[in-house]
Amino acid sequence: MKPMPGRRLHLITWGVVAALLAGLAVAVAVLLWHTRADALDVAEARVTRFAAGAEAGMNRTLLSFDVLLAHTEELLALRARDRAGLDVAGADTLLRGVARQNLLLRYVALLDARGAVLASSASTGELDGVELPEGFLAAALAPAVATLSVSQPVVSPTSSERVLYMARQLRMGDGTPLLVVAQVPTEALVAVLMQGLEVPDMEVTLERTQGVLLLGVEAPQGTVERQERAAPALQEGGADDGVHAWQASARLSGKPAMVVARPLIYPDLWATVSLPRDAALAGWRQEALTVLFGALLFAATVVAAGSVVALYLRRMHSARRVVARSKATLDQALEAMVSGFVLLDAQRCVVQWNLRFEEMFPWLVSTIGEGVPFRRVLETTVHYHLPGASAEEKRAWVEERLQQQCTPRGGVEQLLPNGHYVQITERATADGGVVIIYHDVTDLRLATAEVEHLAFYDQLTGLPNRRLLLDQLGDASASAVRTGTHGAVLFIDLDHFKTLNDTLGHEIGDYLLQQVARRLESGVRVGDIVARLGGDEFVVLLAGLATEAERAREQVRAVAEKVVQLLAQPYPIAGQSYHGSCSVGAALFGSVLQTAAEVLKQADIAMYQVKAQRGNAVCFFDPRMQVALSARARLESDLQDALREGQFLLHLQPQFTRDGAVVGVEALLRWQHPERGLVLPAEFIGVAEDSELIVPLGRWVLASACELLARWQASPRLRELSLSVNVSARQFRSPDFVEQLSQLLLRSGAPAHRLELELTESLVLEDVEDSIAKMHQLRTKGVRFAVDDFGTGYSSLAYLTRLPLHRLKIDRTFVHHLGESRSDDVVVQTILGMARNLDLEVVAEGVETEEQRSFLALHGCDVYQGYLLAHPMPVEALQARYGDAPQAQPTAAH
Repeated sequence: MKPMPGRRLHLITWGVVAALLAGLAVAVAVLLWHTRADALDVAEARVTRFAAGAEAGMNRTLLSFDVLLAHTEELLALRARDRAGLDVAGADTLLRGVARQNLLLRYVALLDARGAVLASSASTGELDGVELPEGFLAAALAPAVATLSVSQPVVSPTSSERVLYMARQLRMGDGTPLLVVAQVPTEALVAVLMQGLEVPDMEVTLERTQGVLLLGVEAPQGTVERQERAAPALQEGGADDGVHAWQASARLSGKPAMVVARPLIYPDLWATVSLPRDAALAGWRQEALTVLFGALLFAATVVAAGSVVALYLRRMHSARRVVARSKATLDQALEAMVSGFVLLDAQRCVVQWNLRFEEMFPWLVSTIGEGVPFRRVLETTVHYHLPGASAEEKRAWVEERLQQQCTPRGGVEQLLPNGHYVQITERATADGGVVIIYHDVTDLRLATAEVEHLAFYDQLTGLPNRRLLLDQLGDASASAVRTGTHGAVLFIDLDHFKTLNDTLGHEIGDYLLQQVARRLESGVRVGDIVARLGGDEFVVLLAGLATEAERAREQVRAVAEKVVQLLAQPYPIAGQSYHGSCSVGAALFGSVLQTAAEVLKQADIAMYQVKAQRGNAVCFFDPRMQVALSARARLESDLQDALREGQFLLHLQPQFTRDGAVVGVEALLRWQHPERGLVLPAEFIGVAEDSELIVPLGRWVLASACELLARWQASPRLRELSLSVNVSARQFRSPDFVEQLSQLLLRSGAPAHRLELELTESLVLEDVEDSIAKMHQLRTKGVRFAVDDFGTGYSSLAYLTRLPLHRLKIDRTFVHHLGESRSDDVVVQTILGMARNLDLEVVAEGVETEEQRSFLALHGCDVYQGYLLAHPMPVEALQARYGDAPQAQPTAAH
């Protein structure tokens, strides 16, 4: 496509800029128009709301005046008296009480038809007469029906402040007309009219229908005492809707404004609110200036962008001319190539080469030149490629290279005398010549070798990794079956390596792994393979063992025991001597063809058997191990199904006092297996702990216990029972254990003080500070704690005095031999004495005979639990036996 001339591109660019600027101008104009209309709408709503508030405030105030003045007739009992019977002193007192009922009033006075003061709320001598505005007395007495009259504002002769008079006609019993008058400062009514607010820009007035001003407030001057010009008569609303609403004149300043007038409940009185148009649009003007500034900034940006584009077009046009000239610099580009370059003509003579070629083949600098046959170049090169070859071999090499140029078909790789790898690529040219590119691929070859090493070797120890081991193990297994010999795999795991890693750091751990690798390599036979699977797991592959299985087993045991001894030797680490050990699992192969994964798995299973026996030993794989492992896996799967399908249930074992009263129960977990029936915890708790299912299982037990406690609150007997729950170490150490239990108590509504958590000594001592913190948090909510199996661990008075404990539970192993073993008798007596001194309750577990109970009672045991008194039972059975029915004295297990 032929490019557009430069002038046309410039015209199009500036046309686009002009269109953008025009669109921007229209958009800004529309935006300002709409925002102006919005500002007027908001101001209009504001004026209307304020007018409604002023109207309501003035109506309430005037009505309160009217009610107060009307009440004076009844208060002074005027209908029951004539003028001669008026008690002036008593009337003064009553009027003072009336004036005090409204803080806006200066005073209240009772006048006769001539304006003389008959009684007033003012102090004696304060008020000789009331100077009402001219004609107000007659106007107030004129209506046939008594109503509130409001005077014109005047200056009070006593206080020199502007006031209004509120008056109401009264009549005495003989028909004599009277007038009760209240003086109100205009400043007091300003607060009512302005609703207690300081509203800038608005003009607020109290007027009569014909525009006579009674009270006015104009911002920013404040109260207006007089009106310079006559305002037009009022009508409700004050203006038309729409744009013309802002064409009215403000009631005080006369400026174009929005005016809202509201009639009051008393005739001829109006409240008006005026907002000048300039004030309503003040905020809009600031916004408009901001918008205009932004628009101008954007317009400047558009113009600048147009200038940049125009400049770019000019430079692009210049660049096209530069490209045409750059073709002449091709030779310089060839010199800058990172690869060597040689161009041959159709006769295979050198036409051109670059400096990189000379750098790669320095021995050719004196040979190569323009027009030199390429054969001569090859004849010089062959002496360096094949320094020890015969003349015939060198000639054959040269001929082969020349023959390759006749039919170029891709790259040929050569190893140079300096150790560099060069990939030679030859391509034919259109005129029959050849272009030869020499690319140094040494880095690529080294990287490829490194990738291959990383794929098959462990980076830390340099040993073969799992991938290479499985390949070699598969070959060894097939070879053993083919030759009738045996082989073996030793699966080695370092004991307590994680502890070393956590305490001394990963760098020390890595150093130990390297030392283990070197020892393993030095301790096996030549030809045996040592590999690292990862972490602290190593494997030794032994091949070429005896044909008899028993003899092969003896050979493997000898090597394995040597490995155990080697790895048990001290390691000098960080200036100290570290003593380690290992667990070794061995598996023979060769009798039948097995996959590498199967053999490795068997050795792994055997190693875990050693781990289960505390390590530092050798174990051979036995098929029964596989059966046991499969059974354990099935049990773990069944446990997961049981949790999901709700197969677990609680049995409860009662706890009794000395007099046989049930004071609590212990929750015992049972598994109602669909095929095996009722399964006791001893068969599955270990698997649950190893698989970490113990945490959701323990959460279910706590939730069920809380629901039981909440349900028992409806039973007069059961509500007094405490419920003990065993908590596993893994569950208690969960970071959110306290929060979870708190939520369970809150959701269930269970009384926290009836829930008792049983913790073992080893659990508490594992992290004493964490245990104390969590126990105190739960103790503040009411939860109680007991130490389970007390006496079987490393008991310490130091931690017992710091823990918020309620009970100690004597382990059943001590109770079982009471009266038979002197040492157990002493232990139980010691526990009871210590608990008594620490003010702790004691529960004896496993009480099965009267002799045991008698011994415990004699030495002060509080609570008993065991088969002598009651077996564990389902929840329903316990509720039926110990619920609302009277309790019987327990004598023996049922």
